[in-house]
Amino acid sequence: MRNTFKYALLLVGMTSLPAMAHIGYGGRDFGTFTATPGATSTIINQSFTGNHGWIDGTDADWGDSHRLRAYKFSLTEEADVSITFSGLSFVNSAGATVLGDTNPGFSLYSGLAHIAPFAADYDSAPGSIAIRDAVGGVGLTEGSFRTLTDWSITNDNNDPASVFTYIGSAYDGSSIDYGTGVIPGADGLADHMVSQVFHLTAGDYSIFVGGTDYFSSGVTPLPAYGLTGVVSVVPEPETYAMLLAGLGLLGFSARRRQAV
Repeated sequence: MRNTFKYALLLVGMTSLPAMAHIGYGGRDFGTFTATPGATSTIINQSFTGNHGWIDGTDADWGDSHRLRAYKFSLTEEADVSITFSGLSFVNSAGATVLGDTNPGFSLYSGLAHIAPFAADYDSAPGSIAIRDAVGGVGLTEGSFRTLTDWSITNDNNDPASVFTYIGSAYDGSSIDYGTGVIPGADGLADHMVSQVFHLTAGDYSIFVGGTDYFSSGVTPLPAYGLTGVVSVVPEPETYAMLLAGLGLLGFSARRRQAV
């Protein structure tokens, strides 16, 4: 990050540190999928607070998981899985409009946070801070979330840490460079939607979704941004190739019949 912006944001953070919340999947479980193409799960009317949570996890002092939303799904067998998130506004239960003009980013990990009956994980748990201090340096991290690599977190009971093993990520819009190099994964079109296909083995997966505007972290109060998410099983590339080849043969045969 450019030093001038970095120092300004640091001063903002020192005067008003965000509260850190527990990681949960309530209302954000896409379910369990087999390898059968076409299976789809959609979750609407979710939101994250602040428009910088995902991008903040790309810098050297990590990010606050409270500024993202965690989703989960499971696979019973190997499959190609499409993951899509769109920034869409909606009216919440209190009658307030949740903004939709965000350019979302997401990271996919194998592994899950602690779920009931275990206590939930959160950034400021003593065990979570100890993990961060051991890896990132004592007192040098804002939170536990890391956008582009593995990370761990735990709960108040100091249960064995939840480990998120990085698989991949994607974000909406053009490539971003805040002075430390281009952040990989841009989809090239800022249209409030990002989508990516991953080849995955059987297992449990977590998706963390947040905003990509780093400099919005100084905005107060932090607004909420609406999300719609879709996870679906898609045909493997080989299947697409066979389908296209078959269609090509059918077209060729039809032209030959017309010529005769």
